[in-house]
Amino acid sequence: MEKIAILTDSASNIKENISEGIFVVPLYVNFENESKRDLLEISPSELFARIDEEKPYTSAPSIEDFREKIKMIWEAGYSKILAIAVSHALSGSYNAMRLALESQDMEYVLIDSLNITMSEGLLVMYAKSIVGQVDSLDQLAKKIEEKINDTRLIATVSDLKYLIRGGRLSTVEGLIGGTLRINPVLGLDEKGTIKNCKSVMGKKRALNFIVDETKKALQKAEKYYLAIAYGKDKEDIAGIKEKLSDLIEGANLYLEGPVTAVLGTHSGPSVYAVSFLKIK
Repeated sequence: MEKIAILTDSASNIKENISEGIFVVPLYVNFENESKRDLLEISPSELFARIDEEKPYTSAPSIEDFREKIKMIWEAGYSKILAIAVSHALSGSYNAMRLALESQDMEYVLIDSLNITMSEGLLVMYAKSIVGQVDSLDQLAKKIEEKINDTRLIATVSDLKYLIRGGRLSTVEGLIGGTLRINPVLGLDEKGTIKNCKSVMGKKRALNFIVDETKKALQKAEKYYLAIAYGKDKEDIAGIKEKLSDLIEGANLYLEGPVTAVLGTHSGPSVYAVSFLKIK
């Protein structure tokens, strides 16, 4: 079988691993006088140190950014590409990836993950795990598309002003989220847009709700991937990890880390998220 590369963007919260066939194109964090490439030129800690005073915004990779990465894939000996993009409803990255892929001669399949951050990243990691077990690119793509509905992101933020600033939530939703210390529990709908799953009083209750929902969803799962992401402060995931310790131990893959700077621009420093992918 010809070699298949997996192409994604940095909104997946996955770092590039050329030796494993994973190629990542960074989005941009833009300040008044400079633009920095996610994962490569700006860290989450730098972003959060500057976010309130400088009010950065993000932008998708250019078509040329993707073309350069596709050229790298070809030069690395790959002949086919499975491309997994951040939800088209949340970023222009999908369209830039599509236009770049259409302009070159390699065989490819482009998938809208309908996800973001580590829930998108788990689809990438699942693709990597099965790429050697399939007979064709189309078969690989079909297996990944079938898993989109088995992938879930559950997150909470204490301050919605960053999501509002970036246009990911309406001001009305933001006002609801900021009233009486209500913490919204956020997810993604079937179109890949952010939705408010539930509003609870205080961060602790929001985190407990995320833990309970994760346990309920994975109660009967035999195989699954699990990931935990955070913004500026790692300390609260200690409690999440303790309560999910059995699930972490039983996961076929467990990932943990901060959201990237691009994701942090929209979520702000108070984000905590659990993602999972049910395999069986």
